[in-house]
Amino acid sequence: MVTEETSPATSVAANVPAAASKAGSGAEAAPEPVPDVSIIVPVYNAAENLKRCVDSALAQELRSFELILVDDGSTDDSPAIADAYATADPRVRVIHQPNAGVSCARNRALDVARGTFVQFMDADDWMAPDAAKLMVRAAREHECDMVIADYYRVVGSRVSRKGDIDLDRPITPAEYADCMIENPADYYYGSLWNKLFRRDIIERHRLRMDPSISWCEDFIFILEYAAHAASIYPLPVPVYYYVKTKGSLVNQSLTMAGVVRMKLGVIEYYDDFFRRVYDEREYARRHGEIRRFLITYAHDDGAFPAAPGTKKLGRERVRAYVTPGTERNPDAAGYFARKVLDRALEAVADRFDLDLKDVQVIAYVHHAGGAAGFAETADFTGLSTVTLGSTLSKLTGRQLARANASGAVFLKRLAADREKQGTFSAALAALGEKLDETENGAGEDEGRGFLQALSAALADAGASPGRAGRRSARSAEDGPETGETGEKDAGGGGTGPGKTPQDGSAPSLVRIRLTERAEPVTRAIERAEEDARALCLDGLDPAEQDRLAELLARVAINAKAPFSR
Repeated sequence: MVTEETSPATSVAANVPAAASKAGSGAEAAPEPVPDVSIIVPVYNAAENLKRCVDSALAQELRSFELILVDDGSTDDSPAIADAYATADPRVRVIHQPNAGVSCARNRALDVARGTFVQFMDADDWMAPDAAKLMVRAAREHECDMVIADYYRVVGSRVSRKGDIDLDRPITPAEYADCMIENPADYYYGSLWNKLFRRDIIERHRLRMDPSISWCEDFIFILEYAAHAASIYPLPVPVYYYVKTKGSLVNQSLTMAGVVRMKLGVIEYYDDFFRRVYDEREYARRHGEIRRFLITYAHDDGAFPAAPGTKKLGRERVRAYVTPGTERNPDAAGYFARKVLDRALEAVADRFDLDLKDVQVIAYVHHAGGAAGFAETADFTGLSTVTLGSTLSKLTGRQLARANASGAVFLKRLAADREKQGTFSAALAALGEKLDETENGAGEDEGRGFLQALSAALADAGASPGRAGRRSARSAEDGPETGETGEKDAGGGGTGPGKTPQDGSAPSLVRIRLTERAEPVTRAIERAEEDARALCLDGLDPAEQDRLAELLARVAINAKAPFSR
């Protein structure tokens, strides 16, 4: 636990890490290991959400980090909450100071930070468990100086993913400027919390927040830093949950004149950044675009409940339910291990713009040697025939997989079934509306005429009204009725259980094969599986891990035996 009391008047030079104060006090103490990341959180009257924020930081899969909480003169329970965490976990360091503003709080934390990298959080927000791990790995693997990640925008119970740069490679500061100039006031570029910085660059250039600026001070810090970076990596994975609070400056009612006055104080920094990363000719050519920032305003395209791409909060990441009933279940270890793997695979899905089920199918086929049968893939992944068919259609469309001739016919038949199902649904919806009209006094002849029209429409689609009613009652996820080797057609003219369709499209005949384009995905899957394994085996020495692998191999043999006879 480290708890410090400071004054805003304390000089920067005097603010040294606590470990340094031990020097010269007698016997030389062993140097403390340098954490991979210093996570900095300014805190001001954030008691309502502080625990959620801190818990998400302490739950990071990357173990090597320090969490620096700077209490900026809070008058609620925030100081006590922060101190309790510092007492319970040595990775938490708390600094208490009189209220001086968020910039001073962040600067105070930078003065004492020891990590190789620096991350920032806001006390109202939280981050995904793999946030620090993914960002640090990206920085090291791509040898870049800054990582900028996608994030989640949270509005009430709704969440939407936000990002802007689609390139999956390191980019230069000039390329970063090219992207930013299209949307300069977006939170993706202007906020600290979706970025990872190298502390040595911060210290080498003495970069700090400017306390004299009360708006866009974090954006100015980012611009200053990016101008000194050799390369920047856009991580296409959302790792942070941003919640806009009513007390933030951008939510206050400001006149246009007030906005312009504030931005006039910032535009010089912004303009200087482009002068430094562009040559003189390019700067002159794009001067008009650069100045556009002056008349824009900070925004992040809020997630509204009705907006496309939004979803219920909690569905955007794999979750596991930890209850006494779950923990007592003999399959609890397997359940949580599967959830850990799914979460790791979900990061792969985000990176390649796929769904989790897409990655699960690719993983199964990859471990099957690059090719597998449709039926066995559906059985192993737990996907229904229709869902796996849709997934296969998507993967073939992305040229990540291909199907054999039977598979091509099968996918066409599924597409036709889905089209028929849409016709049934539309017809039944219209029937419901018409029946409502009949109940409200519509004539009997009109209702009879409508039913005749409905029957004709369903007949055109290849089904009787009775069949349509039965079919519509089933979940779309279940798909067409399936036998052991064949499927009934959604239109009623199916093959029946145990029969093979005449067109040779039975699922048992379909084969899935991965293409060369899937190789980057399979490499990412293998690494995700290694991460999941390491997390599950944390604390076991190599001998124990080897012994566990032997036991699990034996369990697999025993469990497979009844199905092999």
